[in-house]
Amino acid sequence: MKKTSKKFAAILAAAIMSVSAAGTVSALTDTASDTGTPKYTGWVSNENGWQYLSEDVPYASDCCHIDGVYYRFSLNGYCIGTYTGWSGKRYYLDGLPHTGWLEDGGNRQYCLNGYPITGDFQIEDTVYSFDRKGIYTGKSEPAVLTASCDERISADAEKISVTVKHNGRSGNKEYIVGEPAKMERWENGKWKMCGKSSKYAVDDIAYVIDGTDDCSPNSATVSFYPNIYMDGDMPTGYYRIVVPCGENGNYSKTKQDLYAVFRAVSPVEVKMSEEVYIANNAKNTTVSIIVDINSEKDTLKAENIVNGIKLEVQEKTVSGWKTCENFGYAAGYPDKENKLEISGEFFFGTGYKGYYRTLMTVGGKTYTAPFRVDNIRATPWLDEYSLKSGDITVSFTVRNKYDKPVKICTDLLHLFKKESGKWKDMWDAAGRYTCVETVPSYTTLEHGYTTLNFDLSEYYDTSKLTEGDYAVLIDGVGYAEFKLTDKEPNTSELPFASLKADDIKEIQLRFLNVSMDVTTVIRGGSGKITNTVSEEDKYGVTKATAVVKNDKQLEMIIDYLRQFKLGEAYTKKDTYCGGTVSVIVRYKNNTKKTLDFTYSEFVTYNGKSKYNCGETLYFIADDIIEETNKEYYASLGLA
Repeated sequence: MKKTSKKFAAILAAAIMSVSAAGTVSALTDTASDTGTPKYTGWVSNENGWQYLSEDVPYASDCCHIDGVYYRFSLNGYCIGTYTGWSGKRYYLDGLPHTGWLEDGGNRQYCLNGYPITGDFQIEDTVYSFDRKGIYTGKSEPAVLTASCDERISADAEKISVTVKHNGRSGNKEYIVGEPAKMERWENGKWKMCGKSSKYAVDDIAYVIDGTDDCSPNSATVSFYPNIYMDGDMPTGYYRIVVPCGENGNYSKTKQDLYAVFRAVSPVEVKMSEEVYIANNAKNTTVSIIVDINSEKDTLKAENIVNGIKLEVQEKTVSGWKTCENFGYAAGYPDKENKLEISGEFFFGTGYKGYYRTLMTVGGKTYTAPFRVDNIRATPWLDEYSLKSGDITVSFTVRNKYDKPVKICTDLLHLFKKESGKWKDMWDAAGRYTCVETVPSYTTLEHGYTTLNFDLSEYYDTSKLTEGDYAVLIDGVGYAEFKLTDKEPNTSELPFASLKADDIKEIQLRFLNVSMDVTTVIRGGSGKITNTVSEEDKYGVTKATAVVKNDKQLEMIIDYLRQFKLGEAYTKKDTYCGGTVSVIVRYKNNTKKTLDFTYSEFVTYNGKSKYNCGETLYFIADDIIEETNKEYYASLGLA
């Protein structure tokens, strides 16, 4: 491989806030059409973000439920984050069923696994009263007796200890506490009986407690055996153990039930760490797997399973899950909380972007943790470069949309041409063998942008290249595509080629769809960004405006406008109905030029003909709008 050691400077200092789908998802399936051609169902990633396909068709609605997590999608079908709000009778917070207090329209509710509690319900040592709709009535009182156990209990637990405590709020009155005989499960917003109480033998033991400060006990510990009661492991979810109690000496008439609420969790939980997994292509891609051991069984203690772990990683394809052969892993040492960390690695550049899952077998059971590998987006400054040009230097804007820094190569490693749908390495066909091989150079890319420039003529005989689709391989990024053409460069196709900052009064960038109207106004001069977030208008559209006095951002958008190129006249029927981005250049002589993008498919220039165009300027404008309107996007939970 021939390499160059050029260094390239970052040109975009603004950190663009981005949306990433929270939570992990699984249950990706395949279906087949009547003709037998497989259709894909699952997550896919492209230059614009993540989509979820159902038989090759992307979801395009405000809210979709995927494997227990609610996601929000734009009208274009791209995921814009997790959903917060009601879905039927259930409340979701960041895509997951909410447990805890909820303020909604001036009303207070308490949700358990997303469903509001009704009636009297004990929270810590206070009993709260809720009406039939789950609205807190404002009535509460301290509990005389409280029952509690661990909040999280392994589903294979053999014994659960419940502590019943007298809180000293009824004088010297004594109470009798009996052993629990039943348990209930929280299902669809109601407590329902579970298990087989007929097989459950209850010890005939009673405990006396009171609330005095003398030597009498004020608490008692009773036991419940879920394995016996459930005839095996508990399904995960919320439960309450029913503990009988009553006044001493008047037990038969005052007998009532106390409840100890807990959440049953999997004996072993496998999940991925929250770091971003970037496909390094030519290098290795590493992942980190966290294993929580909730079980109390010695055979499942972390220190006893390290050497017995069997781990497999699979990649999602249109034909099903495919085992990744070039994947290795090593388990670390368990910590005090009975957790393990497993470090895995894709070898030989196999960790390309896509959807994956780990399958870990422990104690005869297999646990699954889905994850995805992404890459850094690289878009060409121009769509086409002319072979008739004396110097063919292709330029790419490389964006790291994550908070985590990534390492990328700044050298030209390979040039590829797409032939019959496959990438062909052009070194044998056009490489300059007189080049000296050097060690590739790398740079650390923080959250934001940098620009890479590759001089093709320095390492390739461009006279041996023919027009077509090409790509350079950027290690840490992936394939960065562009076109080579036999046409002469045509400056008339660059309507803003002569644009100068001194001639401009302001540049307006606007993003508009059915629910939001976001505008950024950029003017030269020193000053700060001024944001205005307004209320919804009469049509329900929420508006936001940012005014930016920033020479660097003005020069940046001018630089991109200079390279904007009109394409062929757009002839397809316009059926698009989603969001648009508009660029309005206002000159000091009171004239203006406009670019109205309908997503990245075409652009209307000066309100007249529509042209095919590349996506670069669209995304630059969209990113600047999002960056300068951070306050607004944060208010929507998108930043």
